[in-house]
Amino acid sequence: MKRKMAMALAAVLVAGSLPVTASAATFTDINEVSWASSTIQAVSDKGLINGYEDGTFRAKNNVTYSEAMVMIYNLMDKTGNLKASATNTLPIYQSVLNTYKIPTWSQSTVAYGLSAQILMAADLPKFTTNGVSNPATRQDVAVMFGRALSEKYDIYAGTGVNYNDVWRISDEAMPYVDLLSRLGILTGDENGNFNPTANITRAEMAVMMNKTYDLLSNELANTGEITEIVNHDGDYYDVDVKMDNGERNRLTLSDDNISVYNKDGSRELPISSLTKGDKVSLVFDGLVITKIYLLDEETSAQAKYDVTGYIYSLKESEVNFESENTGETSKYKLDENCTYYLDGKKVTRKDLQNTIDENSDKYAYAGLMTTTENEKVNGTRQDVVYVTAMYVTIMDEYTHTGEVTDFSSSSVSYKMSGSNANKDAKFASGCEFYIGDKKSDVDDLEKLADSGTTYIKITVNKDGKATKIIMAEDKFQDTSTVNATYRVKGITDDYIRVMEGGESVEYSFGSKSDVAFYKWNNKSFEEVDFDDAEEFYDKSTQDVYARIGFRDGKKVSSVYLAKEDEKEKAFGEAEATERKGTVESIKDGKLKFKTSSTEYTLASKYDEDDLKIGGAQTQSLTVLNRMANCDDVTLYAEIKADSDNKITEIEARLTAAEGKMIEYNGKDTSDSDKKNTLTLKTSDGSQFKLKTVSNPKTDSDDYDAEDLQTTGYRGSSVELEFNNDGEISKIIVTDSSYNSGTKRVKGTASIDGSKIKIDGKSYSWDSKTYITSSSFTYSSKDMFERMLKDKDIEVYVEATISDSNKVERINARVESAEGEFVEYDSGSVVIETDSRKWSFNTVSKNTLLDNCGLDDERDFEKKEGKNVTLEFNSDGLVEEF
Repeated sequence: MKRKMAMALAAVLVAGSLPVTASAATFTDINEVSWASSTIQAVSDKGLINGYEDGTFRAKNNVTYSEAMVMIYNLMDKTGNLKASATNTLPIYQSVLNTYKIPTWSQSTVAYGLSAQILMAADLPKFTTNGVSNPATRQDVAVMFGRALSEKYDIYAGTGVNYNDVWRISDEAMPYVDLLSRLGILTGDENGNFNPTANITRAEMAVMMNKTYDLLSNELANTGEITEIVNHDGDYYDVDVKMDNGERNRLTLSDDNISVYNKDGSRELPISSLTKGDKVSLVFDGLVITKIYLLDEETSAQAKYDVTGYIYSLKESEVNFESENTGETSKYKLDENCTYYLDGKKVTRKDLQNTIDENSDKYAYAGLMTTTENEKVNGTRQDVVYVTAMYVTIMDEYTHTGEVTDFSSSSVSYKMSGSNANKDAKFASGCEFYIGDKKSDVDDLEKLADSGTTYIKITVNKDGKATKIIMAEDKFQDTSTVNATYRVKGITDDYIRVMEGGESVEYSFGSKSDVAFYKWNNKSFEEVDFDDAEEFYDKSTQDVYARIGFRDGKKVSSVYLAKEDEKEKAFGEAEATERKGTVESIKDGKLKFKTSSTEYTLASKYDEDDLKIGGAQTQSLTVLNRMANCDDVTLYAEIKADSDNKITEIEARLTAAEGKMIEYNGKDTSDSDKKNTLTLKTSDGSQFKLKTVSNPKTDSDDYDAEDLQTTGYRGSSVELEFNNDGEISKIIVTDSSYNSGTKRVKGTASIDGSKIKIDGKSYSWDSKTYITSSSFTYSSKDMFERMLKDKDIEVYVEATISDSNKVERINARVESAEGEFVEYDSGSVVIETDSRKWSFNTVSKNTLLDNCGLDDERDFEKKEGKNVTLEFNSDGLVEEF
């Protein structure tokens, strides 16, 4: 994300059409606005604003819309922020400017405003009434400046604006007023009002212009990074902030005198949610800091807390809490000074409890900030966890993670992460299904679940039904490895916060007394206590990295710390990360899996042992890239990567593909280089030469692998299936000129002289008619004719007919047969009709015994010599007699 400075409105004041010759030193009326006199002097010294020819400044005069646009233009010009492409555009807008009677002296800058989208056509009617210039309102000037700076500075929704008259601010102006207020550039009057529709004065513009000029000129705002934070038992906090301009602010904060908000101001947070390394914006009222905005991205307000989950019950002195990640329930003591938040607003515990009680059919999703005290309980000393801050959101749904144990088209069973708790959930109507971050359907998830161990993140509604399911081949919060190296974001009494996969993740200590801490001392790791480890991190002027060990229950057992410049020496080369899954893409040399947000960097070259593409005749990065980025193929890969996510080994293979079959050469091909290969052309124009098994299957009896070698199938659209070695195991023709010219017929078959009659119509035999059947093993034309002539046997066929009306291929199944029972032998039944003995394939032995009411295979002997009628299933197998 490109860096944008948070910025507030500053309106530039220039006299517009009036002469500007008097300097601040000679302003005769400057004492009328003593609160702004020093600022007026500053903007005059910078050449941004002068007074009138009579020596006055006229600070209380209003500023017109045309003057405001001139001011914006001049300020952007002086700070080097003009859009070159939007200048000299007056001829384009001349007609519309004349229509709205925009003063001639301001038309070139108003034209710039329209071209740069600082102004919209709908704004122009405000500029004049009957040819007389109108004064600009405070909120309209905010909109103009916000648009001018929107490419450079972040603009948010404006939900954090809290002036007493916030209801009077227009929806359009709200984001810009929010921005300016967050940075302390705009403040309310003595009554806490913004006065959005009041006219803006020259003095107000001068003050804001001065601050804006400084911000734009220095390329910085009131933002910085927390370099140190000391918690004094929750009573107050010493916070050191290194500002972007290099200055340092040493702050003493408490929840009573400061408010902390998330990035867009929509949620209020406790000071305890701030940690070393956080990016913050400070809001000043004069020299006093009134607010802090936490600029780090976060998925939810609860994400900044030690523990997240769901409240079972809230009492006066404790909370009964279910962990979001493990499903386990724990009780926590409530600190007597615990701070409570409900949807971003501070509330009392009683108010929070009432809200939870009133919403008993919903879920109270909460983040808990905790601290651990070693106290005497029932005569023995033990660690007691207290909640110091609680953030609650009432929700219709809750979310858990776990390992899938069973998955069907209508429900899922899973084992909760970090516990042995098993849960089941049926799918709600409209349930959303994802594999990683890709929208999928229930069939795709079922296939993934059947493929091996898979993990789930599931959202369940108040009826206990799943509304959203995300599945992946990786754990959602994998803490199983001790070999990963993390950048540390914070250490507290209760947890260590690190960066993992681009996100901030917290790992709980349980009790810090159970954790072994080590720090690198130039040559080796030495064991230290928690205070030394915390100090090692807090006082480091560079990033600190950690290796973390875990014990049962995912609690931290050991922490090894080293500074950035000693990271490699301390930790050595981390064991390779192993990762496998379906590849989403390879872009700019980075490989991304569908089920993971992590990007892995490919080397520019690999040895033959380090890069393998199963089933591909050419093993190269070029082929790998083409496969990864082709929409018509699915690429599966297994990689090994080092601690910097650089791929050291990669083994890949296709698992599905479709396209045009350019050529297929089977096992009997004389050219050894072409033997068992298929050339596929995909829709993006890529061609892949792929290996096949010696006799790939098809999905139809109309053609086999040998047929596919004929010229009639070249150019056919095909779908390919692959084995685990990446070789093509099945070729499915979806559209071909060969098939399109073939006629198909089906129905009961009989003999008509020298021809075969199918569904009442007779066809000649081809010299090479190919016969297959699931009902019997006979394949010769003569035996098949004899069967069709037998009055005790009824045969149903599906046949392909050539253009010359000859039968090329037959797939037959027996529908009924009668005769004397001869024997049952290993999956087949033999009967004798008037013409001869016939053998028919059966369902499994146990199923046949059950259907016939027999207990043992020897009971078949009792049927010998008896007349029987065989019943066949839809697959043509004998299922009962």
